[in-house]
Amino acid sequence: MAELRAAVIGASGIGKHHAKWLQRLGCPVKAIAGSSPESARATAAKLGEMFGFEGEAYGSVEEMLGAGSYDLISIASPEEAHYDHFMRALDHGAHVLCEKPLLFDHAQPADAMLRQAEAMVAAAEDSERIAAVNTQYVAGCEAYHSLMEARGVDEGAPKRFFMQMESRGGAEGTDFEQIFVDLGPHPISVMMGFCGPGRMLKESASCSVEQKRVEARFGYEMESGGVCAVEIVCVNRPEGDLIRRFGINDRLVDYEGRNDAEGVYRTYLTYEGEESCHQDFMEASLERFVAAAKGTAQRPLATVAEGCENLRMQLALLAMAQRV
Repeated sequence: MAELRAAVIGASGIGKHHAKWLQRLGCPVKAIAGSSPESARATAAKLGEMFGFEGEAYGSVEEMLGAGSYDLISIASPEEAHYDHFMRALDHGAHVLCEKPLLFDHAQPADAMLRQAEAMVAAAEDSERIAAVNTQYVAGCEAYHSLMEARGVDEGAPKRFFMQMESRGGAEGTDFEQIFVDLGPHPISVMMGFCGPGRMLKESASCSVEQKRVEARFGYEMESGGVCAVEIVCVNRPEGDLIRRFGINDRLVDYEGRNDAEGVYRTYLTYEGEESCHQDFMEASLERFVAAAKGTAQRPLATVAEGCENLRMQLALLAMAQRV
């Protein structure tokens, strides 16, 4: 199979990890697009140090798409630009991976954002390209199941789901509701990974917002039957130890990422004092996306349709959010 040529839109932040994994997965990164020629050149230099990037650096998405042909395009630009960049990448004929949230534009009302998300889903279906959203923590479901199976634990159907996700945050504008804009897609995706298709029961839902903490609770009616009680906690913790924990039916694991003895970045889950090592969630997400594009995997970890449903729940919770 011919190698897949990759490009990354917005490679200075989380996009640098998209670029790194695409390169390591055998998809040479031929180009990056930044917000200006100067920023693109600076990012290219950093990627050169990171993994030997030798591709072209463009000061705009238009210039990059007009200059070359790419099989895969990863979008890690600001969330308000996701819709435009996603549509351009699909029109280019590429398979597309979009960073979370699928989109978010504070200048638009929720219904307008949902219409754009639904248009992204429809465009992806019409294009017959692989279209995914990078809510990589959904890979935690597979790691969790593997750990419980190794321990001989009968998980049972999901009746309760809990996830607490904390980040350093600290940057201006990452408090209050913005915490949930930035972090909320991850626990929602993990919940969907455990529970499968379904719908949020809005009459049971609540969302409380503090400066550094957002808590959301709701019932999730599963298509497979039954209702799962969901509790999500997202925290901006600039200092101190981070709490990162998830699980179903009160069997919770703590997770962290760090290098193993060979210098490879891994995810570590701890359950009842015992630690297990698993593939890095970001690597898993990029690897499944590439495999789906090659036709060696049935689907990516999280499809753009699932990203749309994720956004729908996120927006519904933010609409009812109460500051305390």
